[in-house]
Amino acid sequence: MRILLIGNFSPPYEDEGLHNLSLLKKLGEEGNDCRVINISKKPIKADGITNAESYFDFVFKLVKYGWKKDVIHYLTKSYTRLSLLKFMTSVLIGRIFLAKTVVTLHSEMFSIFGQSRSHTGGTQSMHAVFYLVHKVICGDRHTCDSALQYYKKSDKFEIIPLFISVPEETGDNERFSLKKIQDKNRVILFSNVEYPSLLFEVLKSMLAGYPAPETGIVVSLSVKSTDKLRRATEEAAGSRMADNLVFIEPDDMLLMSMAYERADLVLRTMSCDGETLYKDFAFIVRKPEHSQNYVYFPTSLLLIKEGDVSDLCAYIFNNLLTQRDDELSRSKPIDFYKRIKDIYSS
Repeated sequence: MRILLIGNFSPPYEDEGLHNLSLLKKLGEEGNDCRVINISKKPIKADGITNAESYFDFVFKLVKYGWKKDVIHYLTKSYTRLSLLKFMTSVLIGRIFLAKTVVTLHSEMFSIFGQSRSHTGGTQSMHAVFYLVHKVICGDRHTCDSALQYYKKSDKFEIIPLFISVPEETGDNERFSLKKIQDKNRVILFSNVEYPSLLFEVLKSMLAGYPAPETGIVVSLSVKSTDKLRRATEEAAGSRMADNLVFIEPDDMLLMSMAYERADLVLRTMSCDGETLYKDFAFIVRKPEHSQNYVYFPTSLLLIKEGDVSDLCAYIFNNLLTQRDDELSRSKPIDFYKRIKDIYSS
């Protein structure tokens, strides 16, 4: 099958990019002819991946690589205007080329921003694009309900949570890098932390007083070799939590995948198609679940700052981490990748 994937495939890696790369890897392993257009502002060099530097460059490459494709699949959080414009363009070009058009709406803020589209032009555009697309994959029920406000034909929509493939084999270097958290009862991942940011303030509060000694803390850096962030985090950890703290570089895809697999709780700054947004007053919280060979995220929580909330957030997250296992939700074995393949071939 000839497939064009469009989305964020660049570091710094977080759940959106790792999901897109997991899908690309699975499709390639099965012998599909895959091409990728990376729409992140941060370019990546890899075989089969081309970067779109502007909207017009994106359209040119969409026409070039979308020609004679069986499937054009656009993966996005899709709440910025540029991302929605690219989304609509992809569906239109796909229809012209007689390709099956699929869009994945990664859960983040679409359930909120989707409802606030302008009633003059915005709502009509969204209705038109949902009418033209063959299938819409939504990351959760809230995103699906919001999209259904524009187009009532529910058989076009399917809920498939964002998922990340679990690394099957790891080298000695990777295992050694995460050695500090190997035997911890609980692990919390702070993904793509920036300094300063609201997420960093919550990280400091967590390190200063809340986690039990058996809790591991993984910090994914937003920029490679951010010495200032490292020092500030280590100072906050002190001697009590120094042996529980692990740092991961933003472009280390394997370590990030392993950290997501190990994490009981994931906190990260909001983003859309590789661009960090609202770092000073908002961040996302996800609680991973496991199903067969995947880590997936059925629910998420958006927290928006109003006043000094870092200590309160740290207290809440510590309580989430210390829940007993038998109180946590149990997931059924589901092959999310197979469901996406079924959408391609149906």
